[in-house]
Amino acid sequence: MALFDVLPPDLFKPLAAPTRRLSADLLLHLHERTFGLSADAPRRSEVLKEIADFVVKWESRNGPAGSDDDAPPATSIEDRSRNVYQRLLDTGWLIEHKDRYIRLVDIDPDASGLLHVLARIERGEARSYGGTVVGVLSALENAAANPSERSENIRNALNGAHDFMAHMRMVSVSLRKVEERILRQQSLREVFRHFFEDFVERHLIADFKTLHTKDNPFRFRSSIIRQAHAIMGEPLTVQSLAEAYHREGRASNVLQGEEAVMRDLSAIIAIFESTERHLAAIDATASRIERRILNATRYMDRAGRKSEAKIVQAMVAISKAPDPVEGIPVRPPLLPRLLPIGPAHIPTPRRERPPIVPGNLREERRDPALEAYVTAKAEYVRKTRVTPQVMTSFIETALGPNSSVRGSDIRIETVEDFIAFQRLREINSMFDGVIAKRYEIEMLEARVANDWITCQDFIIKRRREAR
Repeated sequence: MALFDVLPPDLFKPLAAPTRRLSADLLLHLHERTFGLSADAPRRSEVLKEIADFVVKWESRNGPAGSDDDAPPATSIEDRSRNVYQRLLDTGWLIEHKDRYIRLVDIDPDASGLLHVLARIERGEARSYGGTVVGVLSALENAAANPSERSENIRNALNGAHDFMAHMRMVSVSLRKVEERILRQQSLREVFRHFFEDFVERHLIADFKTLHTKDNPFRFRSSIIRQAHAIMGEPLTVQSLAEAYHREGRASNVLQGEEAVMRDLSAIIAIFESTERHLAAIDATASRIERRILNATRYMDRAGRKSEAKIVQAMVAISKAPDPVEGIPVRPPLLPRLLPIGPAHIPTPRRERPPIVPGNLREERRDPALEAYVTAKAEYVRKTRVTPQVMTSFIETALGPNSSVRGSDIRIETVEDFIAFQRLREINSMFDGVIAKRYEIEMLEARVANDWITCQDFIIKRRREAR
């Protein structure tokens, strides 16, 4: 695992020593309080004082922490804080550096990332997975509305989809773990304890029940899949996203950017198309757990106590009494005052879902106005986009059989000609010098003026080696 190639080799020693609870609490305290809000590295004396104050408060709540080795613990708080500081320094949690004669302390950058994750686990941060799914849909809609500037939303949507899938798998695996734990129990007491503590409190209320409400996290699943397919079906949108991927450094060129966009969108679609299978697996596991508890409740009297045998023995003993006519007196407190638990108190198992009846899909017809808008937009992009081929064709047309042409002699008749003409003065730097390999430009002191533009005049020449 690459993680252990980055972290110091002795990093986990304080977390496996007898004083691991003190070390863990101290590291989280230093991460959040001492180093969390400080822009500059604190001095060594300040860190030692912070450690001493924390150790005093921690031991007042939890008792003495003991020692990590066989040597007797230090008596003074200064010696103990210095020992703790030196151990964190030796194991790689802390690093020292000098600013002239001042010794400064900071958390190792690799260990800091691990502490950040441990701090989140310790705080028990809960994440709204319904909000995550809504975020995926919003990210896709923003990317489709503004692909040239919001392409990062595609990656954000993919990350959110991966988080939601990891959560679904966590619920499924946790339920199977609870099922195995219940099946391993020998006593009914442990069976019911694990059922209520592990299944009901942790999953049935927290996660599992949320998946069966009208506000379940994947109620936007169809909208996400439809939006992802719509983006993939728009070549201009994919082209803009690919160019943004290339421009922002997520792809080495536009072609690879297109492949990355299509790959990310396909992964999002695959994740949300598989949610039904994960939910079916969760339902099946929950049904098996509930059937197990139902059977345990139904036969708990036979499994836990041999009440029938005791009743038979009592009846036999009563029949052998010397004077059965008078009966055997029974004290009123021994008689039951409440009705026994019967079938009415046993919960009914969840009914199986009926199969989905196949229906006819209606083909959506695209609005002719939308088609006309898409066509007009594509035509506009074609006319206003300057490519090496467009520039070469315009220059060759202007030169004709001549080896050079003056800017004032070039005729401008269409918008495409005007867009290409105004970019002629940039041929030395445009398209990474592709145009400059074939043509050269010489700027003149005179100016050219026509119905389209007024600018400095110039001469375009063919390079000799390009003829």
